[in-house]
Amino acid sequence: MRLVWLGGMALLFAGPVLAQRTDLRLRVSVRCWEKDDDSTRFAVSAVDTVPGSTPISTDCSVKGKCKLTLPLDHVYRVEMNAPGHVPQHVILDLNGPGIRQRKWGYDTRISVELMPRIDSVDYSICERPIGKAHFNKRENQFVWDERYTHELEPYYETMENRYREVRGRER
Repeated sequence: MRLVWLGGMALLFAGPVLAQRTDLRLRVSVRCWEKDDDSTRFAVSAVDTVPGSTPISTDCSVKGKCKLTLPLDHVYRVEMNAPGHVPQHVILDLNGPGIRQRKWGYDTRISVELMPRIDSVDYSICERPIGKAHFNKRENQFVWDERYTHELEPYYETMENRYREVRGRER
């Protein structure tokens, strides 16, 4: 089953890359859900959930690749968007790592496919985060809430089926 919201979400919360980093280096790959759409207008922004925070944002490369560096000890809403597409977002809770654990910083990669917006499709499920990550002390890394993601699958499947139905009538 092809899931719009996570596409091929690949996480690599890894250890040593650069010494003494206390941040999360986020690499995002954004594509259009429609294979024949070659959009290159994708952007990614991260906003600390504390009111009044300044967004950290970037435009993606021609291939839909983006990079952000997020300081630890914050909770971010990371949104992927493009004109004419339904935005998607994840919640990254970067609280938790101790001094020794954060020594090297962390890396992660996310791959997301955005669905073009068309009439007659209910996109309200996209108002919820497509994933939530937090620090797990036992595993000594950031982990995704798989239960939360699994619970969303039927709603995304319904949205995808409706999209295909409407798109099929247009062609």
